[in-house]
Amino acid sequence: MYPKHTMVGLDAFFLLFAWLLLWTPSANANTEKVIFSVPDTPDSSLNNVIDGSNFNVIGQLSPAEAPEKLLLRVELPREFPTESAPRGVDSWVLLKGLKPGARYEARICWAATIPSDFWLSVHSPLNHGPGSDIYLKISAIAAYYTTNTTLMNNPEPVLVDIILDEFLLGVLPRSLLNVGLFIVVMAGVAWYAGLYAIQWLDDIIRKYLKDKVA
Repeated sequence: MYPKHTMVGLDAFFLLFAWLLLWTPSANANTEKVIFSVPDTPDSSLNNVIDGSNFNVIGQLSPAEAPEKLLLRVELPREFPTESAPRGVDSWVLLKGLKPGARYEARICWAATIPSDFWLSVHSPLNHGPGSDIYLKISAIAAYYTTNTTLMNNPEPVLVDIILDEFLLGVLPRSLLNVGLFIVVMAGVAWYAGLYAIQWLDDIIRKYLKDKVA
């Protein structure tokens, strides 16, 4: 049994670790995402239904194909917001071959050196069925100011990574599985290392107090 002050140290260690885990999901700078569930019956759909023939699709992501198809790197057009287009330019990506009833996360990542704002939403096509394709809408605006007239009149496209991620058991994104395992292993190592470190400090303090009394 560890001394009382040792148990206090362990409690502080676990509280710190829990606090770090709590705030880890909030570290999402330069990333926007949308989480959605695929309709699983013919009469169900997402909130927004659109006609895919009215716009051009810039690419597609499909979990049924090779793993590299789950990431799309592309340059997206963007504009400064206006009254008629407060969210700039819309781009569309086809999410193909999704599992009926499955939960997915679509996210977009971009460099911090290219100030931009993005909005993501998902839409069911007309005449959809269970497991039918879904459209990802990405709205982009330029979020900078410069004295360069050319850049103010014609913002350059922004290079982005668009990622489609399936949730495992509806809880954890598949791409974070390795990260989750790493955190569990490191937590175990840190726990045992903390025990030894606290015991080592406890022995030093006991020896110091014993020598001082003597």
